[in-house]
Amino acid sequence: MKGKRCLMLSLILSVAVLFTGCLPEREANSNRVKIGVAFPTSGNLAKIGQSCTNGVEIAADLVNEQGIRPKIELVKVDVPDAVAAVHQVNRLILKEEIKVIVGTYSSPISMATSGITERNRVVLWEVAATDPRLTRQGFRYVFRPNPDAVLYGPATVRFLSEVVAPKLGLKKEEMRMALIHEDGDYGEGVAASTREAAKKAGIPIVEEIRYNAKTTNDLSSAILRLKRVQPDIINMVQYDTDAQLFWKQAKQLGLNAKVFIGNGAGQSSDNFGHTFGKAANGVLDTSSAIAVNPEALIPEMRQIEKTFIQRYKQKFGKEPDLIARLAFSSAYILFHDVIPKAGGDNPDKIRQSALSLDQPVGSTLVGWGVKFDKTGQNTRATLSVMQWQDGKLKVIYPENFKKSEPIMIPMSDGSER
Repeated sequence: MKGKRCLMLSLILSVAVLFTGCLPEREANSNRVKIGVAFPTSGNLAKIGQSCTNGVEIAADLVNEQGIRPKIELVKVDVPDAVAAVHQVNRLILKEEIKVIVGTYSSPISMATSGITERNRVVLWEVAATDPRLTRQGFRYVFRPNPDAVLYGPATVRFLSEVVAPKLGLKKEEMRMALIHEDGDYGEGVAASTREAAKKAGIPIVEEIRYNAKTTNDLSSAILRLKRVQPDIINMVQYDTDAQLFWKQAKQLGLNAKVFIGNGAGQSSDNFGHTFGKAANGVLDTSSAIAVNPEALIPEMRQIEKTFIQRYKQKFGKEPDLIARLAFSSAYILFHDVIPKAGGDNPDKIRQSALSLDQPVGSTLVGWGVKFDKTGQNTRATLSVMQWQDGKLKVIYPENFKKSEPIMIPMSDGSER
């Protein structure tokens, strides 16, 4: 009997020691979550991918410093293409046991990644890719705070109808538009929405040119085709390097139009302004806003914007570009609002938390509100039209977001650019 009592006491003490020993680690784990960060930081998208990574880092820094828990711990990987993304995302899930991944910028990378995350019940929080199919696959764990490609065409056509047509002294049906775009998911998706919106508005499309952004190193034949049809408006859907190639050769070959308008990416990148300086002035760009009228933001976000810019300069030695702001805005929603309410990184609780958000327009750095539908798409994501003026992108439309008036409509000819 005495032996049994000793054995029982020994077991109780062992269990007590076991639990006592585990408590600090459990408590520590419940107060931090590991988040995968997957962007292309090498290859032809490296500049944009690094800006995305920088924006996410600042979002994590600010939320952690606010004392919000669980604390965010980032695990970063480079995904220069879809093949690399499959390998790296599998590694994050299987080796690092990560339940939430922020990425990926590129639509092909995002589409490849989403299948893996969904099969493994892992959240993919997409901050920039625009392919509409991403949130139309019936997946439970994909969320996209930013606008999809379907919104680009209507936003551009509204601006052309309301602002450009009166300045050109033309009816919208008299404006002749040409499209030139890369032939991947991003280019095809935005071009399709532009064709549809233009058709509804009665704006004729007089030419459409596709090219492969990864393999093309000469766009002169495309530019000569555009010269032959003499459009009033040239609508461009381009990544970084091909946007610069196009603008350089357009000047060399004397391509003129009354309006040049891009759709994010190439014309949104600060590389475009740095490379061309004054020659970029007048180029328009439909995209998420780089900086809206402060009066359009809620008071809390006005202060966050100031802090974000200050911290970005301190950490990276330069101003944040548009894509860094975009990534920050999306990641801040996840780190500041969604994960704390979910109490950690459980994917089902994160979905429930994300779907419960109901934030008004002006509650993010780029002016969006936040209200996800059941597909994971933010229904309050909006687009603005910006213009390169004096080496900087400035928001000129819509009225409540704009910080500057439109200039150079129509544009001067190429010899003066």
